[in-house]
Amino acid sequence: MKKKHLAITILLLIVGGTTVFAQETFSFIHNGIQRNYILYIPPVEVKSAEKPLLLALHGFTQSGQTMMQFSGFNELADANQFAVAYPDAVNTSWNVGVSGGSTADDVGFLTALIDSVAVKTAVDRNRVYATGFSNGGFMSYRMACEAADKIAAIAAVSGTMTENTLTNCSFVRPVPVMHIHGTSDFVVPYNGLASFLSVNATLDHWIALNQCTQTPETILYPDLVSEGSTVEASIWANCDEASEIRLLKVVNGGHTWPGYAGSMGLGNTNMDIAAAVEIWNFLSRFNLGSAVGRHEAVLPEVLAIKQLNQRNFLISSALSNAVIRLVDVSGILRFQTRVEFVAGQAMISLPDCPQGVYILVVENGVQSQRKKILVGNKSVFP
Repeated sequence: MKKKHLAITILLLIVGGTTVFAQETFSFIHNGIQRNYILYIPPVEVKSAEKPLLLALHGFTQSGQTMMQFSGFNELADANQFAVAYPDAVNTSWNVGVSGGSTADDVGFLTALIDSVAVKTAVDRNRVYATGFSNGGFMSYRMACEAADKIAAIAAVSGTMTENTLTNCSFVRPVPVMHIHGTSDFVVPYNGLASFLSVNATLDHWIALNQCTQTPETILYPDLVSEGSTVEASIWANCDEASEIRLLKVVNGGHTWPGYAGSMGLGNTNMDIAAAVEIWNFLSRFNLGSAVGRHEAVLPEVLAIKQLNQRNFLISSALSNAVIRLVDVSGILRFQTRVEFVAGQAMISLPDCPQGVYILVVENGVQSQRKKILVGNKSVFP
């Protein structure tokens, strides 16, 4: 098998006698086509321990590399000890049954990719998940339909189901589904197109297949960042085999990846949630081997913040370590650092910033806590 090292600093791991790098690109031939993927394996204390595997599928015209850059899954993998594969579609497009689109055997390729990863690191076959953005979200739904014996749960962002996927969707077992979608997405409209199902029609299909209760629980997420969008959660529980359907409806959100402070997609990017954190918190609860069940939606917790002066803050948190981000009200990342909490406290010093309202984000790969602060004087929002 051909291996090509990425042009970055990589950490050497020895797993089961096979030399594997924390981040490396691999290739193999499937149906006569060379297929590539980036594999990220976090440092592990017990190298032989089986790890969950997440297949992270890029959008149309994108690549595994770009999916890795904006998704935030590598940081989560470090905190939660799972592997992430970022595969490349043929000619940057997944085969989701759209007329004129790719005709590659992507279900077969992604199934073979699981086997390829398992050669390089120990994989928990009962905890393999699929997620994707846009075209990758469509492909995640196709995997739920055609590879439900391999994929424990899926999450789609800004991608629904095509009519072709719906027509050919075979039911093997209830598949837990999370869906994140902006109501102002003009690339994959919330209400659907001629060949794309609407968000509601897509979820209705899985609600029926999983035999969920018809009345969802609804939760409004706090509107922490004034970027023009808010998040409403709808949760269909009491489904067969402890599965679940969960929708995060981003009101006025665009065709974007929530929580990513850089430039990607089109329209408003919601910064009240981090898509990667929401996705992993959902997916990681499910297992092909046994029912895991559901828990309540994890909303951002209140941070105790003491502002010592214009730039220095004392943060109290139950976390042991975290990444601290400062985001302005338009969603632009102004500052980022990693801290260790000693006796539940950590000191941070912010760079010079214009006086105003900011969002202090504290994330450790499991929790995402956020709070409004005023920079430039000694006032902090309650």
